[in-house]
Amino acid sequence: MWLWDSNIVRHFGDQHPNLVPYLQQIPWSDIALPSVVMAEILLGRCEFALKAIPSQTPLAHQRLWQTQQFLLQFNVLVFDEKCAAALEVLRQQHKAHKRYADMMIAAMAKAGNHVVVTRNLKDFESLLPQSQLANWIDEKFSK
Repeated sequence: MWLWDSNIVRHFGDQHPNLVPYLQQIPWSDIALPSVVMAEILLGRCEFALKAIPSQTPLAHQRLWQTQQFLLQFNVLVFDEKCAAALEVLRQQHKAHKRYADMMIAAMAKAGNHVVVTRNLKDFESLLPQSQLANWIDEKFSK
């Protein structure tokens, strides 16, 4: 399974030219959003919707609704007990040196032997082996 992080999701809507060949070769059923990524994306939209000034409130709620509808097209991999156990190991190894959400995504990849697709490889390099990392935006597709 290929787990997308939020920066790849942003490029999905743009139909980034480097992303398209991957999408043509890899079955959609083999691509998933970690529930952590879904939470990150919705958190930003929810905060905007709840804190917007009155003139921005209709736009904020419309964007929240559109984002929710957009995310529904993705398979979602839910963080489970196996992921929690992998996260505990990563937390002990890395303490506070990594962003917690990145550690959660890495734990999901470790627990299920998935590959994290991200533009921010450096965020995951100390958490996952190279074989579990991919960058579909900056690297050209090769068969």
